[in-house]
Formats: sequence, structure tokens, C-alpha cells
Amino acid sequence: PQVSRPQRASPSSDERPRPVTMGSCFSCNEKDRQRPADDQAQAADEASPAADSPATGAEAAAMRALPLKTADDEEMTYVSHRALEPARARVIATSFPEVTAAGSTPYAVVGQRGDKTREFIVVVKGDPATTPPQMLMGSCAIMYEDLTPSECIEYAFAEAPDEWRMAQLSHDALSTYRGTKFAAWKNMLENPSCEAAFRRMLQIGVLTQMFDAQVFPTPESMKSKYQVTDERTGKLIELPHPLKAMRVWSAAKQSYEAVDSQLDGAPSPAEAPRWWDDFKRELAAKHGAEYIEGLIAGK
Repeated sequence: PQVSRPQRASPSSDERPRPVTMGSCFSCNEKDRQRPADDQAQAADEASPAADSPATGAEAAAMRALPLKTADDEEMTYVSHRALEPARARVIATSFPEVTAAGSTPYAVVGQRGDKTREFIVVVKGDPATTPPQMLMGSCAIMYEDLTPSECIEYAFAEAPDEWRMAQLSHDALSTYRGTKFAAWKNMLENPSCEAAFRRMLQIGVLTQMFDAQVFPTPESMKSKYQVTDERTGKLIELPHPLKAMRVWSAAKQSYEAVDSQLDGAPSPAEAPRWWDDFKRELAAKHGAEYIEGLIAGK
């Protein structure tokens, strides 16, 4: 069996200047308000796995021969496999395009060792009797640990809450990284380096949900609101774009689990309006009330 990792394309020479990212993890050393219950249930239903494939024939033999291992490199026992659900394949393809490549058939393979359950995603091109399956593995953008696609965080923005994308980020890494982001956002407003970015961030208002332009990139269709040009340098600057929701697949439960996107230290939804008014007064005292009011008004 082959292990495949997604290839990163090299930028072309005529590509426009690379945007400067505000409030994101440049070197990587550094739960959306959850969707309503009925929306979450609907999303879970759409991705619910079908019955596992019978362990017979060349397909089953190929799946059983896969080197299934825990994150600690311990051997696991094959439990089951099935064709990957189309709804999940579309999401996974945003980070692992191999799953929807022409002529490829993706499968979910479940392995177990003691109380550890792990789901692997493999792709077969052609006949599994003659073509060895490729096991897809990614790498956490923060911790650099190996991840199966099923272990990666999925996310959606408020502008398109039903369009899920996948980030190569582990749940554990997210829990740690989320604790730094609210302070980083506040610092951007307290110590602005670009007036255009300062203006747009004041107009957007208080940010309480997870963001990171590198890990959770803004789609092209939404970039106009979250990208400005520094008038001094001409550089494009990407602004914090908060997520609407996050989730992760549970290999043990074979269903999605919601992940909290609320930033540590950020005010609750009920507290946010008052907090923002108080913070604007602090900024006005530091930068001047007339200046702050003018920026918010678009001047």
C-alpha cells in the first residue's frame, strides 16, 4: 500500500503579491456558535456511513493488508471498510483532492487497538485486485503530527454555513492555538500598523470566533471583505475572518461532533455588544474619538 500526501503547488511568477496575514500563524510555532441542533442533525444525516462492505474478494483483501497504525505507531487490527460517503468525500477533497480525482474510488477503513479507534481514508484507482490502495495522510499545521483525513478539523464561514471545508489541523492543536487568538486580535486594534486594515476591522466589529488566514483560508468569493491594500507599501493584507462552525469526525461513533469555535477570553454573544462599546471607548481615548469615529464611518 502507498501513503499519499497532498502536494503543494509552487506559485507562478506572474502571481499577484502574496497577502500579508494579520493575526495568523506565520511559522506555526505558535466551538461557531454551534449550528442549530436541527442543522447539525441534518449535516450528520447527510454524512452518515452506509453499511460496511462485506469483507470478501480482492477489495477486502487489499483493505485488510493496509498498514493500520495508531498515532503512536502501534499496529491496529482491521475492523471494517466501506465506500466513502459522497458528502464527506466532497469536504475531504478540499484538503485531499485525490479522493475525488477521476478514476479514483475512496474508502473509509476502520482500525482498532484496545480502546483506540482510527478511521483511515484510502483511494483505489482501478481494480483493487491489481492496483494497491493509496492511504492518504496529512500533517497538522500547528503540531506537524501525522493525521488521517478523518482526524482533521472541518470548518464553515457565516457567509456559507453549509459549505464545509477541511483544515489539516488536529483537535488537540486547535484547543491550544485557540487560546492565543483573541489577544492577538485585540493587539491588532490597540497597535495598528495599517490604517486601511484598522478601518476595516473597526467596521467589522468585535471578533469572538476562531480565525486564521493560513489554517482557515478565506475563499476567493469572500476575500473582498477581508482583504485590504496597505496604502504605504501596496501589500495586500488579509484580515481576521471568523468561522461560523467547526466539527470533527468521530471514528468511534462514526458521526460528526461539534467543536467549539469561541475564542478563549472573548465575550459571550450576550456580552459582546457592551464589551465592544467599552473597547471602542478605550481605542478613542488612545487614538482620538474623532479619528475612531471617522474610521468607522469609512473616512
